[in-house]
Amino acid sequence: MNIWRKENWNIYQFHNKCMCTKIQAIYDSYIQETKGNDEAGRKMQEKIQEALREKKQELDWKEFEQYRDQIYEISSIAEKAGFINGFRYAVRLMGECYAQDHIAIEEP
Repeated sequence: MNIWRKENWNIYQFHNKCMCTKIQAIYDSYIQETKGNDEAGRKMQEKIQEALREKKQELDWKEFEQYRDQIYEISSIAEKAGFINGFRYAVRLMGECYAQDHIAIEEP
């Protein structure tokens, strides 16, 4: 029984990795098209700039550059993760809707 579970887990991991790669490609394409000029991107930039203005007064130039780079790296990672999670949620939601439509059609 453990072998069966391990094989299924490996298949799941492979499928998940392939799906994640595809979603990342969609994200990369989206970023290339919008160049961060969408509403969410503009709001995020405003917040980052606000935080940087406050820190610029407190840190010397080298520390400020390191802080700025970290902020942008974190925001980039969070944006990508949010896109991927949102995409997965939307696909799950569509799957549930599709399943419910089939159940409704099959019921007398």
